[in-house]
Amino acid sequence: MLRTRVRRTTASTGVTLTVTHSLGAIPDLWAIEPLSDRGVGRTYVVPATVLTNLINIVNSISTTVTVDVFCINWQGRLY
Repeated sequence: MLRTRVRRTTASTGVTLTVTHSLGAIPDLWAIEPLSDRGVGRTYVVPATVLTNLINIVNSISTTVTVDVFCINWQGRLY
């Protein structure tokens, strides 16, 4: 199993933030954990943009929010 944790600060409303997870494979699972109450339920992954080394997230409120992004790949393949 491959896993990674990346901490990023999102931009304002509707701005897509690209997070490099560096697993080398498309993650089977990803989770976004806000680091403050302000960001709870406000940040989401754009599903069509989950790629081999990148994942795009968007913040739906008009302020910056810091989040932890967890990515897991169960197959464990390295490329």
